[in-house]
Amino acid sequence: MSGLFGQDPAAPTLDQEDQLLIDAYVKADRTLDDLPYTPEFETLFISIRGEESGKSKRAVFHRLHNLRKAKKLPRLGRASEAPPHILPEEEQLLAQLVTQRVGTLGQRDQLPYDPKFDDLVQVFSARTGRQLSLRDVWRLVAKLAK
Repeated sequence: MSGLFGQDPAAPTLDQEDQLLIDAYVKADRTLDDLPYTPEFETLFISIRGEESGKSKRAVFHRLHNLRKAKKLPRLGRASEAPPHILPEEEQLLAQLVTQRVGTLGQRDQLPYDPKFDDLVQVFSARTGRQLSLRDVWRLVAKLAK
C-alpha cells in the first residue's frame, strides 16, 4: 500500500520465496480449491523447486492458504470443471469421512496431499464402489464445504 510519501512502512512485504509461489500460482491460473491434484499444481511445485528445497506438496498448499488468508494471493477465476455427480447418500458419506478425519467440513483444506486424504479416498471408493481419482474426490470435498 502506498502512502503520500511512497511505500507504507507498516505494510508487510513478501519475501522472495512467497513472491515466487504467488507468481507460480498466478501462472497456474486455477482457483486454490481447484488446484490440488492437477498438472498445474505439479508444474507449480516444480517451478518453485519444492522437492529440491525439502518442501512437501502439503506444505506448499498450506502456504498458499496462508497467503490467501493474508489477502496476498490474487483471486483467480472459477474452477475449470464441475466435480462429478454423486448420489445424496454418497455425498453424506463423504461429509462424514471428512469430519472423521479433520473435525469439521470447514477444515477440509488440511486434507490435500495428506495420508488422511488418501485413506478417505480409499474408504469412499470401497464403500461406494466408485473408482474416482484423487482430483475428483478433492473437487467433491471442496464443494461440500461451500
